[in-house]
Amino acid sequence: MTIDRRRFVQGMTMGTMLAPAVVAEARPPRFADAFDEIQSWVGKAFPGAVVAIGLHGRLVALRNFGRMSYAPDAPPIPRNAIFDLASLTKVVGTTTAAELLYDRGLLDLDRPVIDHLPTFAGTPGHERISVRHLLGHNSGLFTTDLLWQHSRNRQELLALIDHMPVAWTPGSHYQYRDENMILMGEIVARLSGKPLDRFLHDTVFGPLGMKDTGFNPSARNLPRIVPTEQDKIFRHRLIRGEVHDENAYVLDGVSGHAGLFSTARDLAKLAELYLRDGKGLLKPSTIAAFTTRQAEPPGTSRALGWDMPDASGSFAGPRASPDALIHTGFTGTSIYIDRKRDAFIILLTNRVNPTRDNKRIGEARIAIHTAILAAIDGLAPQRHVG
Repeated sequence: MTIDRRRFVQGMTMGTMLAPAVVAEARPPRFADAFDEIQSWVGKAFPGAVVAIGLHGRLVALRNFGRMSYAPDAPPIPRNAIFDLASLTKVVGTTTAAELLYDRGLLDLDRPVIDHLPTFAGTPGHERISVRHLLGHNSGLFTTDLLWQHSRNRQELLALIDHMPVAWTPGSHYQYRDENMILMGEIVARLSGKPLDRFLHDTVFGPLGMKDTGFNPSARNLPRIVPTEQDKIFRHRLIRGEVHDENAYVLDGVSGHAGLFSTARDLAKLAELYLRDGKGLLKPSTIAAFTTRQAEPPGTSRALGWDMPDASGSFAGPRASPDALIHTGFTGTSIYIDRKRDAFIILLTNRVNPTRDNKRIGEARIAIHTAILAAIDGLAPQRHVG
């Protein structure tokens, strides 16, 4: 057993953040049943997975399951496997970047988007969309078109969003849309004076020590990057080491809605940022502003950028705390940050390998999070059957 006893340093200055203490046992007894639950989904919901569990400022478990893909000769998935985060980009990257700009007084949540992005003006209703509407996914933007099918490059895709119709009065209706966070990424670049990927590297991932997190990963890391889908529609090849999301691919791999790659260990550091009130990087008041459930539209489960469990349930299952911060990614990734329990769960899989048609990740996430939260609470497991 290898134990790294580094502590999450208190009273750190901006730009200096260390990882929480690590206890990476092969099979911590407390989580044995939860790990059995995860293992039961290997080969059913995904070929491989890595899970990180944090509790009271410590990374108490970091565990790998299964293989890199369903290929007969696929190697075991390593603990430091790099995953395409898909929509976790929205919270890990873009939301955190927006928080930094808000923290510095550069981002006004209620300012119209057109003030930052003049090309977004001109379409009826766009003038009423604020930054808050984008982060809360209630901008009213809507289309049935797949943007990547109608654009050949970044400029053309962004132009389509600039002219996207508004189906509902901004703030009146929740509609989760990638376009909201694509625009948010453009605002971050405009206000920071840097491309989104560079701003995040310099102000978030670098300071937090997230060395394996970024857009368009280096080819030298390919052995650790899990393959995603065998694309038969767009690129007609196995997708590995390049972004899975089609719109993000057209946007050169760098976008506010998708494109980040990372490891479970790196995401544990990001989770600690939220559990420690942004210590060393963000003001507690900024964390509170972005992680409080919004008042509009009525009944929304959204904070700003982040989602939260609602009465009908969530991927985190029935044991989830009502004010937990949650998000998923299409490729099979998820993050759960529980401020009540002072805990987090990072679950990274490549469930779209070899095809997105396997949708069992939905039931797998509920069963896995229920088992882990039961272990955290010291309760007897309720095993999934199926």
